[in-house]
Amino acid sequence: MNKLMTRILNLPGVIVEEIQSTENILILFVKSTNKRTVCPRCGQTSHRLHQNKRHLVKDLPLGNREVLLYVNRRRFKCQNCLKPFSETLNFVGNKKNFTHRYAKDITQQVIHSDIKNVAHQNKLTVEEVESMVKEVGKLIINIDLSNLQKLGIDEISLVKGQGKFIVVLVDLSNHKLIGLVSERKQAEIEKVMKSWSEKVLEQIEEVSMDMTGNDKSLVKKICPNAIVVTPSG
Repeated sequence: MNKLMTRILNLPGVIVEEIQSTENILILFVKSTNKRTVCPRCGQTSHRLHQNKRHLVKDLPLGNREVLLYVNRRRFKCQNCLKPFSETLNFVGNKKNFTHRYAKDITQQVIHSDIKNVAHQNKLTVEEVESMVKEVGKLIINIDLSNLQKLGIDEISLVKGQGKFIVVLVDLSNHKLIGLVSERKQAEIEKVMKSWSEKVLEQIEEVSMDMTGNDKSLVKKICPNAIVVTPSG
């Protein structure tokens, strides 16, 4: 194990076993420190290793180097139902080739730009960036909204000129992303915001948005104590 690089990588429960590098790319061979995992079929814990299976996963760059994790997503054999299964890793989704934190970083870039430019700047395809944005939308759960008072709502273009938009929800006090809506339909925006609970919606004092009048009426309906403002004032 490379202790120094394991600390630098800073993925809890993950160790770096080996390093390979070129001038522009750093490849880290990593694996989970867990000795056992839970079968997704029957819920029983298994420690019986069935197979080692490696695949490349893109992570946050380190300095001016692209970082690729050569992940060992081990397959175990359940001692109860006797069927093999892949372990669940908390830093990368199933069948995904990017870490959760890399997807979040890319999504933050998209919020301030658009998918085409972000894809070009990060040497990714438009499809890869779109996949990351959608994945982050699924991951934004159980966020602490107890202090949410100023909310920002905006729509961003996934691919300019093609009519594909998502709606981003941001806590303006710390500029943290707190929600993504895959469509700009009112019903979808309302569904995400209502999942925050009535208490959270009632404590919101201000909503900043640059959208349609209908969207403003939706906010007034579900955030009864908020004033709606536009970025221009």
